[in-house]
Amino acid sequence: MRLISLMSAVPLMFFVAAPLTAQSTDTEGPRFVYVNTQRLLESAPGAAEAQETWNRDLVQMQEEVRLLRVELDSLVADYRRQEAMLSDEARTSKQQELAQKQQDLQTRTVQLEGQANERRQALLEPILQRVQAEIEALRAEKEYVMVFDASAAGLLAADPALDVTDEVISRLEAQASAAGAQP
Repeated sequence: MRLISLMSAVPLMFFVAAPLTAQSTDTEGPRFVYVNTQRLLESAPGAAEAQETWNRDLVQMQEEVRLLRVELDSLVADYRRQEAMLSDEARTSKQQELAQKQQDLQTRTVQLEGQANERRQALLEPILQRVQAEIEALRAEKEYVMVFDASAAGLLAADPALDVTDEVISRLEAQASAAGAQP
């Protein structure tokens, strides 16, 4: 089972657009801005805790797979030691048993990978929702027409002055502080 970062394993595309109106064509400020969602997800309140939780869960799952492999390896070693002394029937039976154990290991590995993905998604979903809400709130407040994701494929170059990632992070931190201060 591969170790995958919680934050890097989630493809994101924040592309928020407002209707184009005569109001959105004025030249008071930038109409298009971008954020780096990878940075947002790494910096968002609760992200580090979610990553730690996922890492702990993943280590437990990896340990289960490791123990199953050790068991299979032990059975294979025992079979190889006894193979010459086994009858054809016993040899065939042991080979089938080993094949079944190998299949069980593969099945359990796939199940655990699925569980890991579900757990990652469950941990990440509330953070994604808060990030999306703050991006939309900022877009509406500043009357941006579109907010692009700089960490997604497609944005090749942009003026750093149009990067509002730090502003979104500040808003997320303020929101978390306010939530923590409420009784």
